[in-house]
Amino acid sequence: MTDLYIHTKEWLDKNTKTEDIEDVYKEFYTNESVTYTRPKGDPPQWVDWVYPPQFGENHKFRKSYVSKIENGSIWMCDNREGMVYVLTPDYKCLYDMVFHLYWRYFEKAAVNEIPSPTSYYGTLGVLAWAGHSNYWHWLHDTLGRYHLLQLSGFKVDKYVLPPLTSPFQWETVNMLGIPEDKILQLTPGKHLKAENLILPSVPFNAGTSVKWTVEFLRDLFLKEGRHTSSNDYDRIYISREDASWRKVANEPKLMKLLNKKGFKKIVLSSLTVQQQIDIFSSAKVIISPNGAGLANIMFCQPGTKIIQLFTSTSDEFMKIGQYLGLDYYFLKCRNANPGSRTHEVIKNLVVDVKKLSGILESEGVK
Repeated sequence: MTDLYIHTKEWLDKNTKTEDIEDVYKEFYTNESVTYTRPKGDPPQWVDWVYPPQFGENHKFRKSYVSKIENGSIWMCDNREGMVYVLTPDYKCLYDMVFHLYWRYFEKAAVNEIPSPTSYYGTLGVLAWAGHSNYWHWLHDTLGRYHLLQLSGFKVDKYVLPPLTSPFQWETVNMLGIPEDKILQLTPGKHLKAENLILPSVPFNAGTSVKWTVEFLRDLFLKEGRHTSSNDYDRIYISREDASWRKVANEPKLMKLLNKKGFKKIVLSSLTVQQQIDIFSSAKVIISPNGAGLANIMFCQPGTKIIQLFTSTSDEFMKIGQYLGLDYYFLKCRNANPGSRTHEVIKNLVVDVKKLSGILESEGVK
């Protein structure tokens, strides 16, 4: 193993005849761009891994692509939930297939722990990536890669997925229409070498949250007859009471206000994906702390009012709001545990209920 880590296209250019490059590398969504408008309300305080979007300026996304590598391999190390790395036949690790926060660990430790691969005689389409136990990353980044595989036209024998341990994973895989006998689960410690490895680029790496992934998932999951609208969920509040972090510390006081205004409290972990789709596609006003459950706003109708509660925030959900024409509002909250040394983004928060009441009044939510 050398210390040279390169972009997939660079490796292909070095190891493929010029006249054959179109057979192993295909690009999509090459001219995607957007001009972001700052949401209403408080200015965002971005988490430290976000490259802040420049409001009012045209932003061009990186290209999306699918590559085919003969005798490539994919490995999930057994650190954390399982970090996924892709290796070329000459054991170059492809940086563009790795979550950037996992790269340093690879350089310092994982590179010395790669086990010998098990051979797979056939073609594997890779969907597994980072954050597969997180609802947002699962939808946007894992399932988003499936769309690129479809566009590429490459035929695969099996799809490489991470360990399918959550009901939402199986439910959405079924929605995609992937039969169980075409699934190969990559578990921590497993290293697979395939005759052909088909590698879709990662949507996250194209721009945190990209429009084409949101549109693909929206079109797929909102097909006619698949969801049911309900007036029972006109106004909803998404609670994180079952989470380990980023809870609303004064939620009982907050709910006194919201109950008076007809809001229903929703705990998403108790619902199927289909139920979440039905609720979010029906809602007209949604209040929620920053969290993966906000991925469901991709199923909202244009004009839906979103009030996001945060102490510090990532940018993916704000971007979805931009793509779909949602009425997005940021409400800055204070830390419930300011003296804690935990990362800012996982601290519990306290909502200024009086301020929120004024916002609802000014926004016509009587």
